Formats: sequence, C-alpha cells, structure tokens
Amino acid sequence: MDLLYSRYASPVDFMNVYIAQGRFGEFVAKIFEMDVRRKKEAIRKEDDNMLWQAYVHSVTDKTFQDWKDGLIQEKEPVSYRMSDRQVNAVKRQTREILSRISPA
Repeated sequence: MDLLYSRYASPVDFMNVYIAQGRFGEFVAKIFEMDVRRKKEAIRKEDDNMLWQAYVHSVTDKTFQDWKDGLIQEKEPVSYRMSDRQVNAVKRQTREILSRISPA
C-alpha cells in the first residue's frame, strides 16, 4: 500500500473503480510494472552519474558518450564445441583411464 499512497492521494477510491470494472488484476499488474520501470530508471541514472564522475576525473579528449561507448568491450561468442580430433583424444584418454580401473 505504501507504493500506492506515495503515488496517489486516495488510492482506495482509485482501486474501487478498477474493482467495480472487474479490472483489479490489470491495476495491480500496471502498478508493479510502473514500479519496476521506475527502479530501473533510477539505477540507470545512478550508473550514468557514477560514469560521469569517473569521466570528469579521467584525462581524455573524448566526449562523454564516446568515452562511455569505449568502456563496452565487444566479446566474441565463446564456442565450447570440440573438433573431431579433440573428441577422439578425449575418448582415447577415457579408455586408458577405464582400462586401468577395470581390465576388460
């Protein structure tokens, strides 16, 4: 309820309208969506503020946006796929280990 009282002067009347229309679930979902959106925006602003502080204290001739874009490092997607040669080598090592444990 604190979320509602911080946003609306009379949330009970507001909720009663939605209840009367049979849309109370929609009302609750919208309230939570708005709260999540507000929190994400606050976090984004805080992050930008911290980046701005770091930019101001850095020695660079780049604009803030160029400097910020330079922080994002593009990484190549990591592939865990093994080649046929690697698969055969692992199979051979596994057979050697198993042959030492239990003779075939």
